[in-house]
Amino acid sequence: MPTVAFVSPKGGAGKTTAALLLALGLCERGQRVAIIDSDPNKPMVHWASLPGRPDRISVHAAPTEFDIRDAVREAARKNPDWMILDTEGSIRGAMVFRSLHPHLILTPLAASQLEALQAIKASEIVGQFGRHGGQAPLHRALLTRVPAALRTRSLKLVVDQLREHRMEMLPTALIEKEAFRALFAVGGGFEALEREGISGIPAAKANAKLYVEAVLVLLGRAQAPAA
Repeated sequence: MPTVAFVSPKGGAGKTTAALLLALGLCERGQRVAIIDSDPNKPMVHWASLPGRPDRISVHAAPTEFDIRDAVREAARKNPDWMILDTEGSIRGAMVFRSLHPHLILTPLAASQLEALQAIKASEIVGQFGRHGGQAPLHRALLTRVPAALRTRSLKLVVDQLREHRMEMLPTALIEKEAFRALFAVGGGFEALEREGISGIPAAKANAKLYVEAVLVLLGRAQAPAA
């Protein structure tokens, strides 16, 4: 079962949004997804409490590191095809993936040099705590909340900074979209947003689809059939 963890030393980097978009995209492909919400603020638990949660997605709270194993056992009863871990926005939160040994760790960051430094810290955390069986898991930076009008030079500075520290990036960035934020107010997925009249849904769906496909390609599961 593929496991993807979202880790960042900085809060507000877009971890929960990226985790939810991945879960929704996998669900649309017929996959069952269990989300472990280890953020003490329980943003995923809140989303799951709203109307419209797809039956193929389950959310399991693990507000402390000690709750992780219980949450994983609870999630396993749902027979998921994928497991997603959304951590709290701190360095301490990154340590919880020791219990899951994820196949892929994604570190979301906004397109700023300050957040690039935080992503580099996450890379160091992965190197220290994320090893299992003598091999470190895949780790990629994921640009999030990228303004559509971001200057190429500004983005290049961030990319160069990450590359200087040998940190690879997911090829698809998540663009700043009102629809992504609205998911946590409305609940459900993009269909629910369309019913509420939220604007910009087609562009948001297209961006999210490319992001999910990039993750599948990276994990060698681009052609995974629907369950």
